[in-house]
Amino acid sequence: MIKRLHFSTNQYASNKFTLRLLIVLMIAVFCNNAIMGQKDTLPPATMTSNRLITLDDFSPDAVYGKSYMEMMNPKYKSEKRKTIFNRQGSKFILPTIFIAYGASARFNQLPIRQFDFDIDHEVREHVFRTYDLDNYFEFGMPALAYGLGYIPGVKARNNHLDRTLAMATSALIMKGSVELMKHTIPIQRPRGDMRSFPSGHTAVTMMSAHIMFKEYRDVSPWICVGGYLMATTTGVLRISNRAHWFSDVMMGAGIGLLSVEIGYMLLPVWHKVLGIESSEQCFAAVPMVGTKSLGLGLVYKF
Repeated sequence: MIKRLHFSTNQYASNKFTLRLLIVLMIAVFCNNAIMGQKDTLPPATMTSNRLITLDDFSPDAVYGKSYMEMMNPKYKSEKRKTIFNRQGSKFILPTIFIAYGASARFNQLPIRQFDFDIDHEVREHVFRTYDLDNYFEFGMPALAYGLGYIPGVKARNNHLDRTLAMATSALIMKGSVELMKHTIPIQRPRGDMRSFPSGHTAVTMMSAHIMFKEYRDVSPWICVGGYLMATTTGVLRISNRAHWFSDVMMGAGIGLLSVEIGYMLLPVWHKVLGIESSEQCFAAVPMVGTKSLGLGLVYKF
């Protein structure tokens, strides 16, 4: 027995419209999940130690998905990934390499010490004059690193008191280390006189350049580039003037970098010793110039 099914035109159109609507909805759900990068269900609540674990106990990336977190915060990926360059001890890598190289030249005649002789040989063959720019950098760069914060529009990361404490501590560590090594390690300079190891000029300029990096890197990267360029130029001039060996310059650069890192690490110690508890404390020195007067105004807020 054969039965015939009859569909009306209105019923066929209605079924066709429903099918199209379902297809559109399925495509929309699929695209939404693909774009948002998350599951269509949230982590279920479970019972552990008689306590209900809710969504607040899950990390944001578990609830919303990493793609969503990266879309909302572009720095999310860089903040989560740990590398050797953003770890706590990474700031000591470069000064350690410089100091290790300079120290190894004192105990290893070949090949590191031979490299010093080779560079000095090239200098004697191709450089026929000396330059005094390194002496100006030695005194000018500390003043520049300390005084940049007083230029309008150049805001340092730390206030005046912290900058003073950090720079004074770094300078004491740097100068003490350099002078101690110069008097206890008798190394002859390429030009003949003594007290070659390490390079004091390079230590001072590299310390100043690193302080500029610490304080003004958020203002402009060119301040940091200029500081390191002047410090590197000082080291090159000390070699071309035959005042130091290459290993002397490397050791001086390492001491300059390391002294700044230690100086800033000791800031909390100075705060405790001096009783600096409030971040609102500040010190300011303002010059006052008149037509017939000259003075200095001092303000200390505590």
